[in-house]
Amino acid sequence: MNSEVAKFLPMVDFLETVLGSNNEIVLHDFSDLEHSVVDIRNGHVSGRHAGAPATDFVLKVLNDDELAGGDHTTSYLSHSVAGKPLRSVSYFIRDGGKIVGMLCINTDTSLIDELQYLTAQIGSVYHSLTKGPILDAESGPAGIEHFSTSTDDLVRRSVSAIEAATGKAIEEFSADDRLEAVRQMNADGVFLLKGAVAQVAEAMGISEPSVYRYLQKARRESQGS
Repeated sequence: MNSEVAKFLPMVDFLETVLGSNNEIVLHDFSDLEHSVVDIRNGHVSGRHAGAPATDFVLKVLNDDELAGGDHTTSYLSHSVAGKPLRSVSYFIRDGGKIVGMLCINTDTSLIDELQYLTAQIGSVYHSLTKGPILDAESGPAGIEHFSTSTDDLVRRSVSAIEAATGKAIEEFSADDRLEAVRQMNADGVFLLKGAVAQVAEAMGISEPSVYRYLQKARRESQGS
């Protein structure tokens, strides 16, 4: 474990005691992105355990200097493994300026959200008020975070998101579609994960050399822009 990350282990105990069971406290060490969760308390909140991989949000932060500015994030929307909406905040742990880990708090606000919704409904009866959704789409600079239990799960989620955005099944993708998909996954930091090329190749039904060719082209275009 990175020595700077190890310094935050006592904080995990402290935050668990202070915040209670509806707050998940997670310590990440980015020395191994495939198993970055080195300590976790109240893992039932997100459905994860120690040894879980880095999230899509983490990969975007590590792949984008602008997102990595500052020492912490503001509150953003995330989702548990089961899809439950959570509110999250992350502190960046640095070693010589480089982000080497994160201390994260993920809060299950479902009871508060339900109470707020019911209060709004009761208020509308007496005051004819119209309330919008309790949880809006606000999600921080890198978009909504999704928690995964494995690297393969994260890659499948990324592919599914691309399918939803294009309105096409992955089997229907043309060569240009596949290049754009790889370009998007590269921008999202998916290929920072070991073994991602093989998993993307399997998900897209193409060979690993084909994925490498798309990836090299995407990276050349990115460097040339």
